[in-house]
Amino acid sequence: MLPLFAIPIVQQAVQTSAVAVPFFERPIDVILFNFFIWFGWIPIAITLGWGFVMMWQNYRQGEWSKTLKFVLLAIDVPSMTEQTPKALENLFSSLYGSKSTLTWKETWIVGKYHPSFSFEIISAEGYIQFLVRTQTRFRDMIEAGIYAHYPDAEISEVEDYSTKFPNVYPDNEYEMWGGEFKLAKPSMYPIRTYIEFEDKVTGEIKDPLGHTLEQLAKMRPGEHFWFQMIVQPSTNDWIKEGIARLNKLYGKTEQAKKSAIVSAIDSVVSWPIGVVANATGTDLGGLFGITTEETKKEPYVLLPLQETKEADALYRKLSKVGMGTKIRILYVAKKNAFVKVERTGMVKGILNQYADLALNKFELFIPQVPKDDYFWMRWVYTKKQHTLMKAYQNRSWGIGADPSFLNVEEIASLWHFPTFGFKAPLVKKAEARRAEPPVGLPITFEEETLAVGREEKEEMEGMNKTEGKEEDAEATGFNQRETKIEDTIGSAEVPDVKPPTSPVKEKPLTQSDDFVPPNLPV
Repeated sequence: MLPLFAIPIVQQAVQTSAVAVPFFERPIDVILFNFFIWFGWIPIAITLGWGFVMMWQNYRQGEWSKTLKFVLLAIDVPSMTEQTPKALENLFSSLYGSKSTLTWKETWIVGKYHPSFSFEIISAEGYIQFLVRTQTRFRDMIEAGIYAHYPDAEISEVEDYSTKFPNVYPDNEYEMWGGEFKLAKPSMYPIRTYIEFEDKVTGEIKDPLGHTLEQLAKMRPGEHFWFQMIVQPSTNDWIKEGIARLNKLYGKTEQAKKSAIVSAIDSVVSWPIGVVANATGTDLGGLFGITTEETKKEPYVLLPLQETKEADALYRKLSKVGMGTKIRILYVAKKNAFVKVERTGMVKGILNQYADLALNKFELFIPQVPKDDYFWMRWVYTKKQHTLMKAYQNRSWGIGADPSFLNVEEIASLWHFPTFGFKAPLVKKAEARRAEPPVGLPITFEEETLAVGREEKEEMEGMNKTEGKEEDAEATGFNQRETKIEDTIGSAEVPDVKPPTSPVKEKPLTQSDDFVPPNLPV
């Protein structure tokens, strides 16, 4: 049967080749089909090739991440501190030192990537704790950055709290809702920072974190509220867009790069033009399209109020170190305590305090938010819950939206310790002050300690023997004297003394200083 169907096709092909119709005079569908056959495979091959390359990189990064060791540090904030969020800017700036220049082999063969740090604030049934998750090799850097400005803080290693909760839903005991946040506009536009919350009259900072901690303290038994901000030092390519925007606001145009031939001609022509300008005071560079330093100066530009504010905000953000940032907020509770209607406003509103409608603000990344408004959303509701919880527990950098870039001033505004004027409720605080050992404290080495200890032991044993002999002699003399006294007392007459007629008040019993009640904890 197949040869019978092939006969008409072959005849048509022979007739077409005999006629030799020009290619572009053929029907449009034939032209497009031929183009697809000849060149259509190229974009498909490029897409598949790039996909396989990214799969390989993700696989190698997964293998590399298995070799890393992480530690979760709980920070008990000092009860009385006068430090502002400015103190933590130095900590976040020092984290940029963990960035290294990755080679081609490290990126594509080893799977190495830049380290990330997770700064978290959690509320476990109303009790608030500040946490930092980092690689073990950066633990000293984190602790030094905190102790430098908060010497009374206490830092201890704790277990990961998030692993105690399920990441597969529906679950018989727990329910979860939350989302991931990103910037609404490009990263070059800043959000409101702690500087803009300062009262110009009193000079006091109206800390927006105080409102957040108050809300976290409202968690009831069985409720948990988590805030997670992951930062990763990376390249500063994001500032190029901001610099281009500043140049556009001030009317500066970027000059196109000249070719090698044009640059050579300019260098040859500029020398005689400079000689003529010095001799006669006449600039002939304009005739040849060559500009000197004086002609390059641009006039002063007066911007409108809104553009002036935008330019100042852009310059303030671009002038400080920036890092990629991912923010996730989760609300987890037992089913009998889960109140999504009441806590949804908290999840969405915590970051609205930092919104500047003229510049930038945070918004939910909708593809990552579990929603059940329509029936097709309910089909993937539990899947989004699983993805969001898994990303939170693993502190994932790849799951979710693309990272937003914030500078250290913005990061310190989002995560810092309560200031002096704010009395944080139920925040885990340091119960004792941290102090260093005395400078003149004697220190001995192990070998010297053993030798000296052996000599001192022999001397002490000799002294003990001598003291023991002296004590035995003294005890013998004391016993002889005591025997003589007893004989004298036994031979003497004892007078008959009557007890007093008036009642004698007994001395009240008092407990000695070394008495310890049985129920008193030691």
